Amino acid sequence: MDNFSVRSERNFHNLVVKPNHMHLLDEPSGHASAMVKSSLSHQMRFTVQKLEEELCATGDPHVLQIQLLGDDSREPSSWKLFADGSCVASGSGDFARECFCEGTEVFLDLCRDAVRATKLRQWSQREYELLNVARGIAEV
Repeated sequence: MDNFSVRSERNFHNLVVKPNHMHLLDEPSGHASAMVKSSLSHQMRFTVQKLEEELCATGDPHVLQIQLLGDDSREPSSWKLFADGSCVASGSGDFARECFCEGTEVFLDLCRDAVRATKLRQWSQREYELLNVARGIAEV
């Protein structure tokens, strides 16, 4: 083995990689779903959907939307959370990734706290359904 090969081999084995493991709120069920569900954008959208369902179940329904900004659809550079049309939180994609690396529900807790802190109007179930339909029309 020449010096270059020995040096390359030694450097290769000395690499220390500490990957940031992202905790997934929406756990994959197989290889194909893991490819989709491991993206930051999917986890963020799933978190907001889960929070909206939670708020509905507790009798405090609000229409939530998350806007993901940036060039990469899987890794947003920034985001904004809207509740009933008002921006209640925003941040960088790096911050969101850190939340998911810290724990499964850290981003969910952050979004929940932002919605509660905003003191939004209390909607009836019928009003919520109308807002939900309006959201669907706006997304088309």
